[in-house]
Amino acid sequence: MIIEHSYGIVPLQKKQGAWHVLLIQHRAAGYWGFPKGRPEKDETAEETAIRELREETGLEVVHFISDKSFNEQYFFHHRGKHVSKTVSFFIAEVTGDVILQINEVCAAQWVLLSRADQVLTYNNDKTVIREALSLLGTKEP
Repeated sequence: MIIEHSYGIVPLQKKQGAWHVLLIQHRAAGYWGFPKGRPEKDETAEETAIRELREETGLEVVHFISDKSFNEQYFFHHRGKHVSKTVSFFIAEVTGDVILQINEVCAAQWVLLSRADQVLTYNNDKTVIREALSLLGTKEP
């Protein structure tokens, strides 16, 4: 079994008094989720997440909203191998203009945080959104 770990950011901005999250559509598999990727040599989890956000979206972290990361774990098969993958997401307020890394991301959209679960593809990501809502004390409509 192959064990993989990736790190990402749940990128938030406050617009017109409400939290919005940037969701991206990953080019390879077509699903909607968050920017994430694998660490490079000697990178911390936070450094990886910040770099991947910057590379995939052009956005920068203003500050982390929590020190806690939110973890997803899932299994899949790739080229005949069983893979166990853990993804740790950090919730952060971000700034900048969205500039997509077109070889990895085919689309992006800012979505009201309380409605993000309607766009996200996977239940694991929807759980992360519920954690973010809880952390921010935001009530869903």
